[in-house]
Amino acid sequence: MGEAERVQRASEEIGLAVDHAACDPTAWDAVMAEIGRLLPGVLPALQVVDATAGTGLPLVQWGWDPGVIAAYEAHYGAVNPWLSVVLSTPTMVSMHSEERMPVSALRRTEFYNDWLSRLGGMTASSGIKLIDADGRLAVLNLQHDLARATREHRRLAGVMERIGPRMRRAIETNRACFSASAAFAAGETLLERVADPAFVVTRDLRLVEASRAGQALLDAGELLRVGALDRIHVRDPRLAGAMAREAALACGDGLAPGSMPGPVRVGAEAWQVTAIGLRQDLRGVLGMARLLAPDQLALLVLRRTAAEDGGQDRLAAFGLSPAEVRLALMMDGSRSLVQAAESLGIRHETARSQLRQVFAKLGVSRQSELAVFILRLRQGA
Repeated sequence: MGEAERVQRASEEIGLAVDHAACDPTAWDAVMAEIGRLLPGVLPALQVVDATAGTGLPLVQWGWDPGVIAAYEAHYGAVNPWLSVVLSTPTMVSMHSEERMPVSALRRTEFYNDWLSRLGGMTASSGIKLIDADGRLAVLNLQHDLARATREHRRLAGVMERIGPRMRRAIETNRACFSASAAFAAGETLLERVADPAFVVTRDLRLVEASRAGQALLDAGELLRVGALDRIHVRDPRLAGAMAREAALACGDGLAPGSMPGPVRVGAEAWQVTAIGLRQDLRGVLGMARLLAPDQLALLVLRRTAAEDGGQDRLAAFGLSPAEVRLALMMDGSRSLVQAAESLGIRHETARSQLRQVFAKLGVSRQSELAVFILRLRQGA
């Protein structure tokens, strides 16, 4: 078996576990176990942080010492020097610590001496950022030894970049369906729980079943309607393209996985489209009336997002100058001050001076606090 075939097979097996976790958040432990089984010598961990809620969910992991994880969550995660690398890297791009910030550069840090050096040689990591938007951050990390960092760089990158979009879709489905609680009430189905418009569809957007909000959207007929052969017709061509692509991907239509598309603007509203595949063993939570449904189905969720207004006027209301507004909006955790200065075409010293003024006017004292402020501002919080 060639390297490419091994990567594809491992990715598909992990992907099946990810699909299950999309409809059962308690199954993320099984996803981590599957990664550990298929990538021997790797300790996987998944963390999702919601800055707008001010919370970080517990790490989902496999193979780690519970005491090590507890110490990371309690303190060492906050002083992790690799965090800057994560924040500055685009989503769905694999990261390797030895290329971006080698362990040799961390020898004198508290993070290395008090935590990393005690991992029994597992001092290198590979990872991928799954989500970095709307005040939310999700990262998959694979901890391993230095030898593996060199020996299996391409294999780990290949697997992460294949399963990354699938994991993001599953996390977004969790958010839409399980915000209240993970457990189903007696007789409750998945579609009854989804507050957003959601549809069970075939790969060509034939409707099998809709959530209550989804049916209301169809009945209104302004954005979507059901036409001949129960096929969903979408009035806006950009939204139609996003829904068609997501449904085809979820049904395994052979398209390149790619990253999730951003929100689609339709008039005064913006819609985020998410879809995950529904295997036969996941359909019991749907309660579908049509028993002769096709083998390949997708759960397609539309989430209404806040229209972009940039936040310029609200920042100006705090007394920021136009130059300070431009800098503040760039400091959302996705780039360093050096990168922001380069993008704005100003000197680093000028950016530092402007940033001090931004801190004073907004009442924050660190870049991390400013990032949370900007993300909340964009959500209208």
